[in-house]
Amino acid sequence: MKNLGIYRVITYLLLFVAAFMSVGVFTTLLAALANPVGLLQVFVLICVIIYTYCSWRFLVRGVDKGIPSKPFMKDLIKVNAYVSVAVGALLFIVMSFVLASPELFKNVLEQTRAAQPPGTDWTNTDILNGAKFAVGFLFIYGILLLIHPFMTFRLLKQYPQ
Repeated sequence: MKNLGIYRVITYLLLFVAAFMSVGVFTTLLAALANPVGLLQVFVLICVIIYTYCSWRFLVRGVDKGIPSKPFMKDLIKVNAYVSVAVGALLFIVMSFVLASPELFKNVLEQTRAAQPPGTDWTNTDILNGAKFAVGFLFIYGILLLIHPFMTFRLLKQYPQ
């Protein structure tokens, strides 16, 4: 596959983000148990983390070392890839709207600033820079979550073992 190097880079980028997401999942799991609506969000994050780990493991073991993957691992990759594509599409669409409408972005930032406690040292530029970074990061992450599963599906067909 010509794009194996690109796939490898995207896999390691997603794995890095998944490591941080796993810490967040463990911290929010107890709060989500108290609020059943929050369990759906935790479940979706867990699916993305499982997909990222399983696709990395498939890359390292199945593609690089040629070790046959178990059918369970391939099914786990496929099922969680669908959730990852949905999350990637959602992130891409929402962040596209945020980037396309600066007025909406500024309104949200004003509401955020108004909700800050009085003793907060955050300035408007700090909040603006943090929000711009978060939006840009989530936009790129959404694109990677859209691209990676389709590349994984192609590799799963190429390395059936």
